[in-house]
Amino acid sequence: MYEEQNRDTEALLREQLKVMKKQLRMSRIVSGIIGIAVVVMIAAMVIVLPPAVQSLSSANRLMKELEDTNLADMIKNIDELAKTSQEDMSQTMDKLNQLDLESLNAAIQNLENTTRPLADLFGRGG
Repeated sequence: MYEEQNRDTEALLREQLKVMKKQLRMSRIVSGIIGIAVVVMIAAMVIVLPPAVQSLSSANRLMKELEDTNLADMIKNIDELAKTSQEDMSQTMDKLNQLDLESLNAAIQNLENTTRPLADLFGRGG
């Protein structure tokens, strides 16, 4: 009986040893995976972090410039420019409407009548 108990105890210890070896192997695998994950995270931080910081810095500088820019004055200046352009166009149209087209056509006809004999003279003489 004592010998039988020893065999049972020995069998249990062997079984327990097998289970502990499996646990040790799983612990090593999990530790390796965690180590690889840490290395990947550190590499990602080294690769991604500097450009991200630079982008945030650029965005911050841009936001500061936008804060310094007086948007209301810019809109006011654009509005004044549009009004001035509209007034200039209106004045130009008024001047064009004031032209006496009949007098202009008559002057052109007189010029043509004056230059035709000269053109004929040089055209025949050449």
